[in-house]
Amino acid sequence: MKKCLPIIFAALLMVSALTGCAGRNSSPEQNNAAAQSSKTNISQPVTSTTGASSPTVSPNTSAAYEKLISYKTANYGEQSIADFNTTLAPTPDELTELLAAVADVSNTISSDDENYEFFTTTITFSSHELYCEYMGEEVTFSMPISKQSRPCDYLDEDGETVYDFSCFVEANVAYSITAPKLVSVAERDKALLTFKEEMQNYLNGLSEEEIAGGDIKKMLIDKSTELANSLSTENMKLSPCDIYMIEIHNAGTEITK
Repeated sequence: MKKCLPIIFAALLMVSALTGCAGRNSSPEQNNAAAQSSKTNISQPVTSTTGASSPTVSPNTSAAYEKLISYKTANYGEQSIADFNTTLAPTPDELTELLAAVADVSNTISSDDENYEFFTTTITFSSHELYCEYMGEEVTFSMPISKQSRPCDYLDEDGETVYDFSCFVEANVAYSITAPKLVSVAERDKALLTFKEEMQNYLNGLSEEEIAGGDIKKMLIDKSTELANSLSTENMKLSPCDIYMIEIHNAGTEITK
């Protein structure tokens, strides 16, 4: 069973843009659902931050979809991280099943699905937390942001708009939930989504000159430090972002920082 988990998780990494794991130890309290018996392979699901009425499930949906959507109860956003994560996977074997379901749904769900936000936020965050805790790895949240300007008067081979200026940033944000019984699902989701939104807004507000000519990496890290301080609480701590790629295209010139 243990051999299956990294394979399932690798499939998740290919389709998840919101969360991830890094190779540091996380708080032993953070996700107590996976800390049972011998090690097993785990994947993480995705959920939304607000309460919802019982969702309508199409007869054409997969068993994996039905399994995950069953966790979208009327008050799931009010549940503590400890309770919600334990419900998702109370044993290592169930964690393996959960991750397999997440991988299946992640590969098939469309962005216009009414439950897309639930799967791509709450379920993703919780499943990554469970996996990372089980594997003894630090929990991180994937934060890709970008800015594009000066659209050209032609399209690329896929019919998409081409921009004369673009900046793409790939970064991870580590976080720890030190008191999972005191942090609700909605509080966690809001903190992580706000972090990403504010970083995107900051990048949008920078000029092309500041991005291409300045120390854009330092500027982004400084902003993320400010956000980490303002969004962290006594029970949930966020870290400044770890930027591992910045790619800038300016009038045909590519700059990697």
